[in-house]
Amino acid sequence: MKPIDELETVKTVARMAASVCQNIRAEMVTPALKDGREPVTVADYAAQAVIGHALAANFPDDAVLSEERSEEFMLLLNDRQRALVQRFVTDALGGYVFEEQVCAWLDFGKGKRGPRTWVIDPIDGTKGFIGGRHYCVAISLMEESEPILGVLASPGFYSDADTPKEDPGALIYARRGLGAFIEPLSGGLRQPIHVSDVADPLLATLLTSYESAHVDMDLIEAVSAWLGRKSGAPRRALDSQDKYGMVAAGLGDVYLRVVPDPHYTEKPWDHATGYVIVTEAGGRVTDLDGAPIRWATGRRLTANRGLLVSNGVLHERWLRAIEQVGAA
Repeated sequence: MKPIDELETVKTVARMAASVCQNIRAEMVTPALKDGREPVTVADYAAQAVIGHALAANFPDDAVLSEERSEEFMLLLNDRQRALVQRFVTDALGGYVFEEQVCAWLDFGKGKRGPRTWVIDPIDGTKGFIGGRHYCVAISLMEESEPILGVLASPGFYSDADTPKEDPGALIYARRGLGAFIEPLSGGLRQPIHVSDVADPLLATLLTSYESAHVDMDLIEAVSAWLGRKSGAPRRALDSQDKYGMVAAGLGDVYLRVVPDPHYTEKPWDHATGYVIVTEAGGRVTDLDGAPIRWATGRRLTANRGLLVSNGVLHERWLRAIEQVGAA
């Protein structure tokens, strides 16, 4: 399949998965808990099954790295919830789907080895999905352990607390060497996107995670103070890889990902898609030490500490602040 055709295929799949999520959100069910802490919903499994079905049909030889698995689907969801997943996947695919098929699509590509790996987060920002905030469907492709394609389907990309709920959503996507683009989620005119040219740290819009467990506010405040940013400096907290989309589209300038738990390691599906989009839009992504992200470490990014995402112009200044604060 040609690169452009491959990208169009993934755009269609991401749209389908986002539509499933929106339909399920309209009749929200109680989430289950994964690992005793993180929520997982009917929508996570339904969206991933739809994506797995499409990947199996179009890219049968490829490997897949994804968050959800059939083992947890059978263990965490009750009979009613699993039946809901079947119903929504059936509606999306237009033909009756059995539970065994859902399990097979959830596990498609797992354990395979090869030059191409799809990295999937069926709902990035599950707590945002549950709370009526930002979330997105994230699909990326890695070749030789480097992300080269990324698609974010974000139903509420333009929404915030001061805007009405009506939001056309956004499909944000990129392929290495082809640039980054945005278009309405339901389809329409695509527009190229590029990071901002903001060079003054005092004027930069800083993006952080919405969930307190994902934000080391002490470090962020210390870095901000070292840079001379005042309490009124532009800042926004939101869920999901929408933050990457904001930086890529020039709607934000810096995203600082710092989790307070020193033992926490990032997961590739939380960042791979956004990485492609930001870098193709002219931005820069490193860890907090300025090192490149090493993607060939399995289900955790064990070789890196946190992430810094920026328009590029601001990157070294922010790295210097992180270094100075850490040394203090």
